Amino acid sequence: MVGLIACAGKSTRLFPSTKFLSKQLLPLYDKPLIYYPISMLMKVGITEIGIVTNAENYELYKKQLGDGSDFGIKLQYFLDSKPMGTIGSFKVAEQFLKGQKVCFVLGDNFFYGKQFDEQLKKAVTNANGAYVFGYPVKNPKAFGVAKFDKQGNVTELVEKPSNPPSNMAVTGIYVYDEKCVDYANACPLSERNEYEVTDLNNMYLKNGELKLIKLNKKNYWLDAGTSEGLFLASEYVRKVIKKNKTQIGNLDEIAYTQGYITKQKLEQNYQSLKKTDYGKYLEKYLK
Repeated sequence: MVGLIACAGKSTRLFPSTKFLSKQLLPLYDKPLIYYPISMLMKVGITEIGIVTNAENYELYKKQLGDGSDFGIKLQYFLDSKPMGTIGSFKVAEQFLKGQKVCFVLGDNFFYGKQFDEQLKKAVTNANGAYVFGYPVKNPKAFGVAKFDKQGNVTELVEKPSNPPSNMAVTGIYVYDEKCVDYANACPLSERNEYEVTDLNNMYLKNGELKLIKLNKKNYWLDAGTSEGLFLASEYVRKVIKKNKTQIGNLDEIAYTQGYITKQKLEQNYQSLKKTDYGKYLEKYLK
């Protein structure tokens, strides 16, 4: 299975901060936002990851992350010169994805929780059809939302409904089998003139191949693509780090504990990080 992270949007919800910089390169507390989706993929064993970005930020991502070898993974970059919705990422990275199972992540979504990690790993391991993750929200009009029948089965996914059929938002991480590229290519342009991930998910649902995994409040999910969301996610990470004396999204730690890099490589990476709290946290692995 490969991973694909969508980072090609214009980040207009965060203007003026993102007028010339992708929001996924902004800091979410102590590291760039892009570290968090990469860390989720690495933790479930996905080491080949594509990042879809726009012309303004293409070289910046490469400078920030390189080819992934610092973390024992392989990163590839795909240029979306005319972003047209989330599923546009599938069209840009078609050759990378063709014939592969895919874990697709919207780069501005933040997830945290032991249950979430376990459920994502289970979905990645099974990966038949499609898996989406639902989370109850107070403002369902802002998201893709699940509609249920009386038995609690998902009957439809609705994108940003004016009259939401439920408060169960579909979050920004999805697991698809090998049919995803063909399904994505069959998606029509929406009324917003975009290729919507909701349309892709409804194709799987129509064929009886979609499963919705409900995340409870013991997990934490936030759309960090707004000023408020980015602040709240940063504050959450800060609190977890201070309380538990741990790190979230530390790619060097995950790379080492997952066996993607050696202790020697970790020590090499540490040299440029040792003045930071991010780097000092790694010292326990270098003793």
